Amino acid sequence: MKTVLITGSHSGLGRQLVDKMLERHFKVMPYDIANGHDVLKPDLSWIGKNLDILVNCAGVNRINWLDDVSEDEWDHVMDVNVKGMFLMSQACEQRLRASGGTILNIVSNAAHIPMRASAAYNASKAAALGLTRQLARELAPHVTVFSVSPNKLAGTGMSLDIERQVMSVRNWTKEQARQYQLASLLTGEETPVSVVAEFIAFLLSDKSRHKYLAGCDIPYGA
Repeated sequence: MKTVLITGSHSGLGRQLVDKMLERHFKVMPYDIANGHDVLKPDLSWIGKNLDILVNCAGVNRINWLDDVSEDEWDHVMDVNVKGMFLMSQACEQRLRASGGTILNIVSNAAHIPMRASAAYNASKAAALGLTRQLARELAPHVTVFSVSPNKLAGTGMSLDIERQVMSVRNWTKEQARQYQLASLLTGEETPVSVVAEFIAFLLSDKSRHKYLAGCDIPYGA
């Protein structure tokens, strides 16, 4: 039985990935701040020596115009979204080298198409994409590293929080905020979290399905 550690596993895409990987008979190690596991203070003492896959899914977002972004806000977003990814990858490296394993980083469409009033988040996701490509080169061929960049996901805590923040920053109604965000989506709807999770679980369930994605980023959601 292969072992996967998933950060940000308490809710949203991380929670769905836990369920989908369990369905595929993986031993799943949930890792989330809600359960006392901080990506900025990696602790692998409880997972044992065997690890086949690390999924860096933990992330936060803050919506604010450039003039209003505080240094603390900037640091928090960059710390969780980039530094946490770096520290967890570093902490898991030796286990993954031993197993010939995989690191999957959940980035974001914002790394490719920056959102307004999201300087910290956009910068963090662009940095996460750069880190993914660097890790892929440094750890190859022993560890496969790639990323998936979802578009706006339906019903997640982050999506709902983004809507609330957009309403506050722009003084919009909930419907105005929702229509603004849907207007950029080719399907006219947000991507179901379960669909993205199933796609990722399919890729991760067999090394042959993602081995040749080393260094690649897969945008998901129209």
